[in-house]
Amino acid sequence: MAGPTALRVGIIGAGMWGEKLLRVFRTIEGVRVLAVCDSDARGRAAVGQECAAVGDIGDLLRRDDIDAALVATPPSSHYALAREVLAAGKHCWVEKPLAMRSAEARELVEAARRQRLTLFVDETFLYDPLLQQAKMWIDAGRLGQLYHLSFERLGMGRIRRDSSVWWNSASHDLSILCYLAPGAVEDVRCEHFTYVQQGIADITVATVRLAGGVSAHIYLSWLSPLKVASVVVVGSQGMLHYEGRFGQRALRFFHYQVADPATVTGNVVPIPAFEAAETIRGGTEEPLALAAQAFVTSVRTGIPAPSAGQYSQRVVDLLEAGEDAQ
Repeated sequence: MAGPTALRVGIIGAGMWGEKLLRVFRTIEGVRVLAVCDSDARGRAAVGQECAAVGDIGDLLRRDDIDAALVATPPSSHYALAREVLAAGKHCWVEKPLAMRSAEARELVEAARRQRLTLFVDETFLYDPLLQQAKMWIDAGRLGQLYHLSFERLGMGRIRRDSSVWWNSASHDLSILCYLAPGAVEDVRCEHFTYVQQGIADITVATVRLAGGVSAHIYLSWLSPLKVASVVVVGSQGMLHYEGRFGQRALRFFHYQVADPATVTGNVVPIPAFEAAETIRGGTEEPLALAAQAFVTSVRTGIPAPSAGQYSQRVVDLLEAGEDAQ
């Protein structure tokens, strides 16, 4: 039961993701969802009787009994709505990406810092215990020297009309890239392919170069018969594969060896060893619920979470760089 010090929450947006947030936040001890805002009467009708349903954001933000607001609306609206939430003195959860311009992201981060408010971006995968284990393996040197990261996020997905597959899907992969390989980015190159809607890419292929010779490849598509959400990390001594689809979550570690080319007389460099050494299956925990708990903890303690605005700002920087890099 939520006690007298409960965190009181409002949700902006009653669409598919807003419904998920409503379900998840209702299950967190010490949290009460008091209101949901949606301009669509059908969205408000779907909220039910357990909290208020309002049609205007001002009606939600003017309430003194709401401490935090969750922005669950299309990407193009994130900056304007998050700015209103922070201006109203509320802690703010924003669906990814934080904003669609670096300058806007910096403005939100500064506003939250100035008012000592929590600004949290829902980069859900950072709260998956499997991805956290992958980071521990990398940081402990299990893969040796880091070489390359490869990301694939494919499927016949929800084709947006206000933003491209790059702005909608790359946020996940760039946040994972920054988390696993936090080195400075030296170059971003993208090719955007537009087929369904004029001027809105539905397929993107990107290459990122980081300090120390680390490289990354990102392949995104809304037009694929395969549903994939995977990360491969290659090091000098080992590799890992992370599958992020929530029904099939798994983390695998592979040990391998490559013969020294200087000792090879033939045309093929031998691979003396290659084996799948360890597999960890995803448990019953829901990463979105873990992200929600991290937001609540950050609000209560003031300690930034891994997807706090000041960290997610880097993701927006990379998104903007990728949009401009043709």
